Amino acid sequence: MAFSTDIRSRAVGTLQVNVRGPVVGYTADELRAVITEAIELRNPNELLVNLWDVTILSSAGVSALLAGYVASVDWGTSYRVTEIRGQPRALLQAVGVLDMLADSNDLGALVLAVIACSEPGAE
Repeated sequence: MAFSTDIRSRAVGTLQVNVRGPVVGYTADELRAVITEAIELRNPNELLVNLWDVTILSSAGVSALLAGYVASVDWGTSYRVTEIRGQPRALLQAVGVLDMLADSNDLGALVLAVIACSEPGAE
């Protein structure tokens, strides 16, 4: 399965980014761009990132999800990563960001996301 995304309106003010395939290497950069552009250009009240069809998630993919989290806080958008299963779930849990990405209203988690995104090699 090749990497792809699509953005759908779920309700008034809510957008959902559906992600498919492997999120590794340059595809992680593409995901980061899709998420941040959806937040900055469409300015939804809530952005959901659906990972149900993600086959593999790399550390660069985790960084892309964290960058979306930080952008959502900057723009006042609620942000949740949903439908996480398999290897992506195991990785997010192993690095300690699974709960944080499931609920962007946790301000303490924002500090962790900012630190993670600013560490060398996070981009």
